[in-house]
Amino acid sequence: MQPNHPLPVDPDRLHAIAGKWGTPTYVYAEDTIRERCLTLQKLFPDLPVFWLYAVKANDNPHILDIIADEGFGFDTVSYEEVLLCLKLGTSPDKIFYTENNMTDAEMHGAASKGIVLNIGSLGRLKSYCESYPGSKCCIRIKPDISDGHHAKVDTGNLDSKFGIRMDRISDALDIACEHQVSIHGIHAHIGSGIREPENLLAEIEILLNASRQLDDLTFINFGGGMPIPYRNDESSFDFNHFAGLASNRLNTFLKKCNRPVSFFFEPGRWVVGPAGILLAQVNTVKDQGRKLFLGTDTGFNHLLRPALYDAYHEVVNISADSEDGTQTYHVAGNICESGDILGFDRKLPKSSSGDYLAILDVGAYGMTMASHYNRRALPAEVLVTSDGFHKTIRKRKTADETVDDFLNETGKLSTDKNARTV
Repeated sequence: MQPNHPLPVDPDRLHAIAGKWGTPTYVYAEDTIRERCLTLQKLFPDLPVFWLYAVKANDNPHILDIIADEGFGFDTVSYEEVLLCLKLGTSPDKIFYTENNMTDAEMHGAASKGIVLNIGSLGRLKSYCESYPGSKCCIRIKPDISDGHHAKVDTGNLDSKFGIRMDRISDALDIACEHQVSIHGIHAHIGSGIREPENLLAEIEILLNASRQLDDLTFINFGGGMPIPYRNDESSFDFNHFAGLASNRLNTFLKKCNRPVSFFFEPGRWVVGPAGILLAQVNTVKDQGRKLFLGTDTGFNHLLRPALYDAYHEVVNISADSEDGTQTYHVAGNICESGDILGFDRKLPKSSSGDYLAILDVGAYGMTMASHYNRRALPAEVLVTSDGFHKTIRKRKTADETVDDFLNETGKLSTDKNARTV
């Protein structure tokens, strides 16, 4: 069966990668990432719009280097992500840190490195202002707009844990004023994989209006959440239409503002999602009566989205030919859980053990959510570069290496096979 859009890496190249590095392996196409970055950079040519890539979507350092090379800054949501960007050479002024139940240690660590802190609670704002009087920060508000591809990633709704209530913005300003802290930015994020672009436009309007309360305003961060189509019947996000509508509103705001203000967006999924494939191998074909299963050498420990969000990812058999007929399969993982199904009722060419499967659109929230559940090794990661080569950007560890690392980390590794402890 043909995929709903072209593979970012052709099947012959995928076969070569599987032959060299084995499976399961995440494969990324550098050209796709660069093309999508360039598309975004061209959207607002006459406005001070800047793009912050959401690191949590895919944090492989080689991917981050590509995105930084295209002129993006970074949206981070943990101190560890902040450190990762800094150690890759990103300047602090290009790192935006949105806290979520931040610890004091994380706050001091980031602040000491000159990172812009985006604060989403009055309690944390008070702690920050008491620790850093005379400094600057940003606040995250709760816009009470509901959107996202799943309830678990709907971040802007009325009952969301994120952000300061809009009716408490004045309290935030009072806290900051008491300590001579300048709130120079305002931020909101309504969800990941936005279903209704109109909601993003509504959020923009809310932020523009709320920003008028900030006398020290220098930037507004509208968040991200731009979706990608995972299914045949899903449309691509119309960025040109969106940019046209947003540009009019942003231009009007700037004319009335009488001060230099910058605008930020945080695309993560949209930049890297379609660039990634999870390459797996069929190791079992099992007829269970009412259902026919394809068992693979990967599972939800490597791609959690189907189990966590009921997410759909297209599966393509790159080894079999549909001219030999098709069958409907459940594509199953190798984790000891009934919920480890990567795709339900997928019509594929008749498949056999040894066939390679390409699971599409996994460049975002794939490897970053992977785990060692069942004590299994993580996948390898391979980058198909713009110059036509492919290289490993994360080595897969052997079973022995995976277990030895775990024993070493827990203080149980011993060279004496008879010893129970070090």
